[in-house]
Amino acid sequence: MVKSGLVPRQLSKGVPMLKISSKKLKQVVIRIEDDEIKWAGKGSNIAVNSIRELRLGQPPTEAYNGKRWITVVYVRSGQWKVLHMIALTDDVYDLWVNTLQTLVSQTSDRLVAQVTPTDPDLLWIRQLWPAGAKTIDLESALGLCGQMGLTVPARLLHDHVASLDIDAFRSLVKAAQTRPEVLSLHASLTSSGKLDRNAVDRFLADIQHVKGDELFDKYAHGEEWTVESLAEFLPSADNNPRLEDDMTFPLQHYFISSSHNTYLVGEQWRGESTVEGYIRVLLGGCRCVEIDCHDGDNEPVAHHRVTLTSSVPVRDICQAISKYAFVISPYPVIISAEVHCSFEQQGKLAMILREEFGDNLITSPIDDREGLPSPEELKYRILFKTKARKLDSTPTSATFSSSSLSPSPREATFSPSITATSVATASSSTVTASSVATVAAIPASDSTTESDSGLARLKRRLSHTSTPDRPAFSPSLAELLVYTAGIKYQGFSKLVTYEPRHQFSVSDKTGGRILREAKNDWIKHNYTHISRVYPKALRITSSNYDPIPFWSAGCQLVAINWQTVDHGAILNHAMFSDTPGYVLKPISLRQKIHEIQQVYHVRIQIISAQRLPAQDLYVEATLGNDTRKTSKMDGMSLNTTWNETLSFEFISTPSILHLTFLLLEIKNKSLIARWTKPLSKTPRGYHYLSLYDNLFSKYIFATLFVRIDMSTTPVETNRSHRGDHHTHNSIPNHLTHQLYSLSL
Repeated sequence: MVKSGLVPRQLSKGVPMLKISSKKLKQVVIRIEDDEIKWAGKGSNIAVNSIRELRLGQPPTEAYNGKRWITVVYVRSGQWKVLHMIALTDDVYDLWVNTLQTLVSQTSDRLVAQVTPTDPDLLWIRQLWPAGAKTIDLESALGLCGQMGLTVPARLLHDHVASLDIDAFRSLVKAAQTRPEVLSLHASLTSSGKLDRNAVDRFLADIQHVKGDELFDKYAHGEEWTVESLAEFLPSADNNPRLEDDMTFPLQHYFISSSHNTYLVGEQWRGESTVEGYIRVLLGGCRCVEIDCHDGDNEPVAHHRVTLTSSVPVRDICQAISKYAFVISPYPVIISAEVHCSFEQQGKLAMILREEFGDNLITSPIDDREGLPSPEELKYRILFKTKARKLDSTPTSATFSSSSLSPSPREATFSPSITATSVATASSSTVTASSVATVAAIPASDSTTESDSGLARLKRRLSHTSTPDRPAFSPSLAELLVYTAGIKYQGFSKLVTYEPRHQFSVSDKTGGRILREAKNDWIKHNYTHISRVYPKALRITSSNYDPIPFWSAGCQLVAINWQTVDHGAILNHAMFSDTPGYVLKPISLRQKIHEIQQVYHVRIQIISAQRLPAQDLYVEATLGNDTRKTSKMDGMSLNTTWNETLSFEFISTPSILHLTFLLLEIKNKSLIARWTKPLSKTPRGYHYLSLYDNLFSKYIFATLFVRIDMSTTPVETNRSHRGDHHTHNSIPNHLTHQLYSLSL
C-alpha cells in the first residue's frame, strides 16, 4: 500500500480523460484508488505494481496529437497490455504524469521506463511493515531487521527512541547494512598485502579479464583499493565493458533479432492485432518485423490469415515503425511481409511504404556490388521483403525471373475433430474442417472493425481465401525487393542457383527436417545468403521453438513470438540483449575453416543474492543440457548466501551455448528470478548479475553475485562440411556424445 497523500484528491475522485482503443475513442472518468487505475467497464483496473512502462507524449500513429498522450504498459495474467489516454488539459496531464511516476517508483521493484527508481530499502520495508501501523517499537524493529538478515549493532540503537516510524526505521536499516560478500572478497585479495596498483592490475587481468590501465586511479582511496573501492567497482560498467561487434561484414554474417506475428499481442489463433506489438519489439532491439497484409476497405490491413484475430491498418503499422525503428539501434530494419492483397491494393501497399518511410526505404542498390551490403552501410534504412509471385506483363525495372520466384504458401493444417464452439475458446487446438463448415453458416457483416465477433471475421477471410486465382504481383512492390527477395526453398542441389538477395523462409518443422538431412549444406548456404525460420502454423497459442539449433546452422532470421514469454523467447532475449539487434556469427558459420574442437571447463561460484522479493530459495544453473543446483536457503534476507561451486564441461560453440541461472522458491519451485546469456557474452570473474522476473521484466535492485571462470583444452577434430561423420582424438568419453549430438 502506498503512502496516503501521494494521490492528489482530484485523481482519487476521478477526472475525465479520452481513452483510446483499437475500437473507438471515448471520454471516460479515470481515477486512482487502492493502488489501482480504475474506470467504468470490463477489465477496468490496472494495479500500479503491474506497470512496466510509461510512454509520455508518444502516440503510436500520426492520427492523434501527442501533446497530452499517456500510454501505460502493464502486465495482466501473464500478457502484456496497454492503456492509451489523452488528458483534456495541460494541468491534468502534468498531474497524471507526476502522480504515476511517484506511485510506480514507490511500489515497483521492476525497471520501468520514464520512472526514476526509489530507494531499494523502502521497497523491502514496505513488504514487511505491519499493515496500518504508523510506528513500531524497538523490539519489533529488531525483529524486522532479523527478517531482512541484518544484525543491528548496539551503538545504533542509542540513536533511536522507543518507537520508530517508517522513515526512522529506514534510517536504521541503512545504517545497519554491510556488504559481506565484498568484505570477504577484499579480505581474500589482501591476505598477502594491501590492494596496491600491482595487486589490482593482477586482479583485473587474471580474474576479471578486463583492461585496467586507468581503473586503479578511478576507484583508489589513497594508494590502494579499499572495501569501498571494490564495492564501487564490482557493479559498475567498468567491470563489464560492452564489446561491440564489427558491423562492416555483409548482412548474412549476422544473427538478426527477429519477430514473428509482430502485430499480435496474444495468441496466433485469436489474439488482438495492434501497432503496440511493433513498438514493443522495436524498443526491445528487434530488427526484423512481420506483417501479414490483406485487402482492407480502402487500404491494406494486417491480421493473421484464417483466424479470429482482429485487423490493424498497415499505414498505422508503418507510422509506428517509422517512429520507433531507430530509437534503440541505428542498424537496418527488415519488414518481412506476407502479401495476400489484390493487385490494386498491392499498389497501395507500395505507396504506403514509400510515403511513410521516405528516403529511409531501400528502393535501389546502394552500389554495383553483387553481394549484400553491411549493417553499417544500411544504417537508418528500411528493407522490404516478401515472396514475389509471377509478375504480370507490365514493364518494370525489377530484374526478377518468374521461374526463380515461385510462391510458397505458409503451412496450414486442418483436421476434422473440433466443434465450432471450441474454436471460439480454444487456446491450444488445431483449426478444423468442421469448424470451417460451421463458420460458413454465420451471417457475414460488412464491417471490418474489431467490434465484429471473431467468428464473423473468420467467415469473411475464408470466403476471400476460397478464390482459386491469385492476383498478379505488382511491379511497384517488386521494385522494393532490392536485397531481400523472398523465394521458395528448393533444396541445395547444384542445379539450383540462388541469387545473393534471394531469401527463403521455412517453418521450424521444415527447418528441423533440413537440420536432420542437410545441416552442413545449410551452413554453407548461409555463408552467402540469408534464410529465415518461423514458428509452424500449428503453434496457435504463439508458443516458440528452440532457436539454438537454427543459429547453429547459421540461420540469420530466427523469428520468435515476442508476445509469448517461454524458453525460446528467453533464449532469443539473451542472445540479443545489450546488442544493436545484430550479432556477428562465429567465424565457423561465416566461412569454411578447419575447426579445432574445444573442451570447455566452466567453474561457477554462486556466492549470494541481493534484495530478492521472496524467501527460501535455491539456485539452478543450466549450461546446454546439463543442470546443477545449490543447496536450499531458508528465510528472507537482503543478502542470501550460498558460497557453493558448480562445475561444467562441454564441447560446443560458446556463442551458441547459453548459461542460465534460475532462482526458485523451495516450497513450490516457482520461479522468482532468472538470468541468461550466451556463454561467449558471459562475464568472467566476480559480477553482480541483473535479474529478471518470469515475464522478463528487469528487477531494479535484485542481483546474483557470482564468480565465473572458464578454461579450454583443445581437441583436434577432422570435420567435413559435406557429411555427418567425425573422427576425434583425445575427447573425454563422457563428452563424446555431445560432439555427435551437436552435429545433428
